[in-house]
Amino acid sequence: MRMDKLTNATYGTAGLTAFFASLSLYEWGFVIGMGFSMLLGLATYLMTRREQRKRTALFAELVHRNCSSDPREIEKIVGEMLTKAKKDI
Repeated sequence: MRMDKLTNATYGTAGLTAFFASLSLYEWGFVIGMGFSMLLGLATYLMTRREQRKRTALFAELVHRNCSSDPREIEKIVGEMLTKAKKDI
């Protein structure tokens, strides 16, 4: 049983080594570039998500501070805030 596991691990490692050894310099550049692009995309997504959550929390805090329990007053304040806000918020 133990020899089968070691044999499979050895053949698997040898197969991966052979695969990566067969890549040309151009292909290595492509693989590294794709990895870097995926990391940048993920970082951009996470930073944008964090900023959106901050904006949402600030907006909710403003609404809760400035509003009473009357829904019409809440609508009025939110409408005023949205007309004064920048386009990207």
